[in-house]
Amino acid sequence: MRHIFIINPIAGNGKLQEKLEESIHLELKDKEIDYEVYTTKSKEDTRNFAENKCRENLPSVLYSCGGDGTLHEIINAAFGYKHVSIGIIPVGSGNDFIKNFTNKANFNDITLQTEGKSLELDLIKANDEYTATVLNIGLDADVAFNMNKFKKIPFIQGPTRYYLSILYSLFSKLGKQIQVKTDNDFINGTFIIGVVANGQYYGGGYKCAPKAQLNDGILDLCFVENISRLKILSLLGSYKKGEHLENPKISKYVTYDKISRAEIKFHGPTNVCMDGDKYIYSEINISTEKNALNFWLPKGVEIISAEYVKSN
Repeated sequence: MRHIFIINPIAGNGKLQEKLEESIHLELKDKEIDYEVYTTKSKEDTRNFAENKCRENLPSVLYSCGGDGTLHEIINAAFGYKHVSIGIIPVGSGNDFIKNFTNKANFNDITLQTEGKSLELDLIKANDEYTATVLNIGLDADVAFNMNKFKKIPFIQGPTRYYLSILYSLFSKLGKQIQVKTDNDFINGTFIIGVVANGQYYGGGYKCAPKAQLNDGILDLCFVENISRLKILSLLGSYKKGEHLENPKISKYVTYDKISRAEIKFHGPTNVCMDGDKYIYSEINISTEKNALNFWLPKGVEIISAEYVKSN
């Protein structure tokens, strides 16, 4: 088994990558392990390198050493290659995918990574892209897009850009006109937030889909009706904690469903995020791809059952 570490040098502001590469060599150089370390040059380079490694047709683990966006690129490069598993060493700013697992510290242990095992998980297919965690529309997607407006301002770093983008987005026009046709229902209205989720978390720890499970073959849909700015601020804490389905102050504005497919239409080109990566669509066809991802679990890590599984 080859172990290939693909490092995104700018994920998480690039604070941990040099130390990570040193740790990989320190742990593995004297062991009989076939390994390689590669530092990417761009999103396109990430996909190209990962796909080229898949085409070599050798059993391999490709480790996404970055954030959720880096994972997104590698998954799309490796989709369909059954001899390849995808692992994660989290050095990004959000790292939401690993929040669906126990013993998250083990993801940073190189030895436990190489002693891991493969587990089949689901993916979201959205048009021609594959998504590991969450596809989201609305205020939070606009925040991700609007961060670029503050990139060229001197001395404004990542976290500050994020909070400035929140303020900018809150004072822009809120709500998206959206039509959603699922295998269960037809939804038509104006929504402040909309997610189709495979995992429970996105956006740096927001538990948008508390009933989601990465390997149940089902997607979780959560749409929040357009509400006032004041209500958004007062209810954001419940949404982040995943309490929005039980909290009567917000649950009355929420549509939550278990689905296997959805057709989403917007009134014009609309900002969409998938695993934090940014896209613009007027229409999205979504389906679940069961057991499509060979995910590499470090030793001692297991998937966390969703709340609804625990209660049954």
